[in-house]
Amino acid sequence: MSTLAPPVEPTSDRRVPGQRTSDRRKHSAAAPIDACPAPVTGWRRAAVDFVLVGGTEVICQVMSVAAGLVLRVVLNPAEMGVWQGLKLLLGYGNYANLGVSKGAAREFAVARGRQDTTHAQRSLSLAFTVNTLSSLVFAAALVAISAWVGASSTGAWSGAWALGLVVVGTMAIISRYTTFHVTILRAAQAFHVTSQLSILEAALTLVVCGLAAWYCGLVGLYAGTLVVLLATVLFINRHRAVELSWGWDTAEIRRLIRIGGPILLAGTVSTLFRSLDKLMILGYLEDREFQLGCYSLALMVTTQLYGIGNMLSVVMGPRLSEQFGHSGSRNDVALLTARTTELQAAVVALPAALAVVLAPAVLGRLLPEYQSGLAPVEYLVPGVIALALALPATQYLVAVDRQGWALATVVIATLLAAGGNHVALRGGCGLTGVAAVTAISYVVYWLLTMFVSVWPELTRPQRVRYFFVPLLAVLPPLVVSYLAERLFPGIERAWSLAAAKAAVVLVVWTIVVALGWRYGGWSVMLQKKQPGASTVCCGDPYDSAS
Repeated sequence: MSTLAPPVEPTSDRRVPGQRTSDRRKHSAAAPIDACPAPVTGWRRAAVDFVLVGGTEVICQVMSVAAGLVLRVVLNPAEMGVWQGLKLLLGYGNYANLGVSKGAAREFAVARGRQDTTHAQRSLSLAFTVNTLSSLVFAAALVAISAWVGASSTGAWSGAWALGLVVVGTMAIISRYTTFHVTILRAAQAFHVTSQLSILEAALTLVVCGLAAWYCGLVGLYAGTLVVLLATVLFINRHRAVELSWGWDTAEIRRLIRIGGPILLAGTVSTLFRSLDKLMILGYLEDREFQLGCYSLALMVTTQLYGIGNMLSVVMGPRLSEQFGHSGSRNDVALLTARTTELQAAVVALPAALAVVLAPAVLGRLLPEYQSGLAPVEYLVPGVIALALALPATQYLVAVDRQGWALATVVIATLLAAGGNHVALRGGCGLTGVAAVTAISYVVYWLLTMFVSVWPELTRPQRVRYFFVPLLAVLPPLVVSYLAERLFPGIERAWSLAAAKAAVVLVVWTIVVALGWRYGGWSVMLQKKQPGASTVCCGDPYDSAS
C-alpha cells in the first residue's frame, strides 16, 4: 500500500507574521486574551460532558463497590488474591500493540482540532490491525504460561492460576477490541456512548459475576467476566465512532509507533507503578494470597477514588490534544491544563476525605475477615490524590508530543517505589509500610510530572497558583477528616458518629469550593463564549498582568 504523508505537527507557538519569538512570548505572558483559553468546544460543553461522565462514574462506583463487597463475601481472601493477580496480567495486555493504537488516537484528537480527520481515520484502521494481531500473540503467551504452571506447580492454588491464565488470555483479546473502540469514542468526545457502556458493564458485573461467583466460586467468576466482556462487544458494534478495516502500511505503522511508543512505555510503566505494591506483596510475603486479598480492601477504596479523579481527565484529555491541533500553542494548552488541575483537585477532595472517615466504620463491620486491609487506606489516600493531580500534566505531555518526559518521570517514581517497598517488606513493616511507601512515591511522581510539563510555560505568578490552589482545595477537607478519625475512631462507635464526621467533611469541602467559585475565577468559565475563545475576566487568575 502507498504511504500517506504524515500531517504537519503544530509548532509550540503560533507565529504572528513579522513578529519575533521573544515578542510572541511577551505577548503571551502579558495579554489578557491569551491568559486562559477555553477548550475548542467551550467550557459549557465540557461541563455537560463532565456531569454526564461524573454521574455515570458515581453510578458505576456504587455498583462496583457493591460487586466488590459481594465477591469478598463469597470468596475467601486467598481466592481474591488469585483474582487480583490475574487482573494485573490482564491490564498488561493493553500495552501489547507497541503503542500504535495510542499514537493513532492521539493523532485523531489533534486532527479534530484541525478539522481534518481523513488521514487520522486511515491511521486508526492500521492501528486496529496491529491491535488485533498483538492481542492474539499476548493471549498465546498466557496460554503457554498456563500450561507450564499446570505442569510444574504443586501449590494449593496452582490449578486456579493455570485456569485463570487461559481465561485472562481470552479476555485480553476481547477487552483489547472494546478498549480500542472506547479510546476512539473518547477522542471523538462521544461521552454519552461511553457512559452507557460503563453503566452496562458495571451492572452486568454486579449481577452476572456476583451470581456466578456465588454459585461456582472462583471458576464462576471467570465465566461471568467472559459473559460481561462479550456483552460489551455487542454494544460497541452498535455504537462505534468510526468504521475500521484491515490494512497494512509499514511506513505509517512505524510513524505511529514513534508517536505512540513512548506513550505505550509510559502507560506500561505507569501500570507497573500503580500495581507494584501488589506485585511485591505477592513476591515477598509467605502467605501472599491471603495478604494480597486483605490489601485488596484498601485497593477497592483507592481504586474507586482514582476512578473519580480520572473522570475530569477522561473529559479533558482529548480536549487538550484538540486545543493543540486548533491553536498550535503549547502555552494555551499549558494554561488549560493548569485550570483543569484545579478542578481535578476540587473534585477528588471530597471522596478522598469521606473515604478516611467512612472506610473504617463501614468496611470494618461488613468485612471483619479483611481487617488488616483497613490501616493501609489512611496511608494510600493522600498518595492517590497526588496520582490524580498528575493526570492533567501527563495528558499535556501527550497532547504536545512530549510523551518521552512522561516516561522518564514514571520510571524514576517506579524505581523509588520498588526500593522503598523492598526496604519496608524486608524490615517487617507489612501492609502499612507498603502503603506508606507507595503513597510517598505517588507524591514524588506528581511533583516530577508537574515540573517537566506545564511549569516551563507558565509565568511566576501562574506557577504559584498552579502549585498552591490544588493544595488549598484538597488539604482542608482532608486534614479535617484525619483529625476527626484520630479524635473519634469509627470502628467501635455507632453509625451516627461516622455520619456526623462525614457531614463535617462535607461542610468544609463546600466552603472550599464556594471560595474557589467566588475568588478563584471558576464561575467565569461557565459564561457563554465562542468556542475556542479565551476565558477572561477582571482579575483572572491566569492573567499575569492582573
